[in-house]
Amino acid sequence: MDDENNCKYVSSRGILKACDIHSIEPISDIRHLHDYDFTKVIDNSVIYIATSAIPFFIMQLFENIKHKFILVTGDSDSTVPYNIFPSNEEFIKFIESDKILHWFAQNCIVTHSKITQIPIGLDYHTMSKQNHTWGIKTSSTNQEHFLKNIKLHSKPFYERKIKCYSNFHFFTTTKFGYDRKNAIEKIPNEVIYYEPTKIQRIYTWKNQSEYAFVVSPHGNGLDCHRTWEALCLGCIPIVKTSPLDNLYSDLPVLILDDWTSLNQELLDNTVIEFKRKDLDLLFNYEKLTLQYWMQKINSYKE
Repeated sequence: MDDENNCKYVSSRGILKACDIHSIEPISDIRHLHDYDFTKVIDNSVIYIATSAIPFFIMQLFENIKHKFILVTGDSDSTVPYNIFPSNEEFIKFIESDKILHWFAQNCIVTHSKITQIPIGLDYHTMSKQNHTWGIKTSSTNQEHFLKNIKLHSKPFYERKIKCYSNFHFFTTTKFGYDRKNAIEKIPNEVIYYEPTKIQRIYTWKNQSEYAFVVSPHGNGLDCHRTWEALCLGCIPIVKTSPLDNLYSDLPVLILDDWTSLNQELLDNTVIEFKRKDLDLLFNYEKLTLQYWMQKINSYKE
């Protein structure tokens, strides 16, 4: 078993492995429950389920669980609740069950007192399992070591090129690919650098650490690993407004109503504003850590 839960920065698998009950061999976007031991569930257990497997969980197991628990969902690009429940009534019936103390969900676009958005975070698991176009098979802790080392040797964002870095343009057929196509069409060429060819991830990390900004349209889900990588590398990610906006509060994220509003004046003004906030310690970089989110999750134990 790899070691995402020993990493500093938040990731889907890091959260998964820090929960009390989770799949021993997790599979992203799986639609059934795989390698679980629900006999270990007790009051206040934190249970991690792939978002895509929630319908199966409700049909096959939910009624059999007699203890109150905290639900955590992610490791999937499914949107909560609309890709999961056939109707809002079914969602309300589920979330308001007395058994659910609280629900922490990735790619969540609904507001409810018993549900909290959590980030998709970094992707350590892809390269920890096998060689990939991103690079050779490498442990999660080694990947994070490379990331931290690049950040350590980079300048603060306000001393970098005041321009946008992009490597999102290689994949425009994703679930939310229209957002990427819109960004390419609408962002002025003079404010953005497009990586000319696909390169290994460590080199994209090095390259983007030279820029103040990283353009991060929606990924396969609304949230995107690129956004959290950029933050961990000291960049300012630029995202399109969405129901996830609150997830980025207290972080140096530039949120746009439309990609057409991106211009050099906005970049310059944002660097000035965010530099002041950064020096005044107004950003909460703890939100980038696994510990921050696990403390929040565990705080709902009765």
